[in-house]
Amino acid sequence: MGNAQRFHRHQLELHRSDAIYVPSDIISGTVANIINEDLSIVVVGTVRFKKHKKKQIEHCEIDFFSSAFPLIPSSSQTFQIHLTERLPPSFNQSNTFPQISYSLNLVDRASKSRVYSSLPLHIQPRTQIHHPSLLAPLVFGPVTNDGYQTKLQIKTNRSAYQFGDIVCLFYELQNPAGVSIHKIDVSLGIYYLVESNIYQEDITNTTECFNEMLSTQKLFRNKAILHIPEDVYLPPTFKYKHDQGDERAQFHLTIEYKVQFKVYLGNSDDLWQVDIPVALCHEILEQAKTELC
Repeated sequence: MGNAQRFHRHQLELHRSDAIYVPSDIISGTVANIINEDLSIVVVGTVRFKKHKKKQIEHCEIDFFSSAFPLIPSSSQTFQIHLTERLPPSFNQSNTFPQISYSLNLVDRASKSRVYSSLPLHIQPRTQIHHPSLLAPLVFGPVTNDGYQTKLQIKTNRSAYQFGDIVCLFYELQNPAGVSIHKIDVSLGIYYLVESNIYQEDITNTTECFNEMLSTQKLFRNKAILHIPEDVYLPPTFKYKHDQGDERAQFHLTIEYKVQFKVYLGNSDDLWQVDIPVALCHEILEQAKTELC
């Protein structure tokens, strides 16, 4: 059975229940019990974010995509709506900004704000990486913390990954002053940025703690492994620019992933963080992969 919803005697049903659509897909379904001549099926993509203006916060909502299919009165009608080639991924966790959501709506053509029935859609672009330079081992650093005279150098097996891959990191922490190193957290985080709105969340992590005898040694060498989850709802690394309409309807979206090294040193509350950008995608040029693990 498809995903159906009844409202005002109409029945709206998608042919693909709980599907994840990709740009250029066709969204199809049926509508039953159409008695109104002024109804349409509309797919809408909406971004919500906050703008800081002087001493107040403005909540912005922009419909950056809309495509309609007019209906005629009938007992049942099939509809098809083509998605465009370039659409940003869904991101609509509740109570977070920014948000990007898509919905399939049964609306009144004379007043599209009058929605009789609505179904959420999930759209996820599929990306490929064919840059050999991103698939070779990378040495990052050394990065210096002048306050504690420490240096951190990190080597990764590559800079681009697929979902389900393993991130291998070899790191060297130089600590000539013998500062107390309490623990090192290594995580992979996702960053959503729309205008000045940033949402960050760790998707995988590992922690190394040091006992009192080892915490002041002058050289740390170790290996960290991060398992990237195979979550179909995680978006790839992505950039999107909507520059149509007036200035108020324009926005930039960036989705990034970063490996984060959080070193807790000196006083236990002191945090030194070093971020390494990496790319996540759905397909990588297989012959160019190089593994260090």
